[in-house]
Amino acid sequence: MATARKFSNAILKNLAKAHGEAAFTPTFVNGNWRGPRFSLRRQAELRKACLLTDVDPAAIGMPEPRARKVMQKKPPKGHKQQRLYAQKQAAIQKNLDEMPEKIRQWKEEKDKARSSLPF
Repeated sequence: MATARKFSNAILKNLAKAHGEAAFTPTFVNGNWRGPRFSLRRQAELRKACLLTDVDPAAIGMPEPRARKVMQKKPPKGHKQQRLYAQKQAAIQKNLDEMPEKIRQWKEEKDKARSSLPF
């Protein structure tokens, strides 16, 4: 940390003694949740004060900081025609590849349906 910080006497006093786990995490007592004695903001201040005063945070009972969640990147949604463009082009190309066979079948069916009578 590049800058010198001044901490209040209350924070420095809390560094001198060990605290229980209940002071840093919510606890379920008699069917009700009780908040921690130190809020997350105060815990961050205590952790910074520990680092600056060379006190181990685990020595005063602080839990390890939680790992941050990794953000998942989603591709942009886009318009429907943009999302389906590749699929549509693949279908068109497939139909073009099959076109000579379709034309041959159509001509055969047309010849079968034609009557032999001249009228």
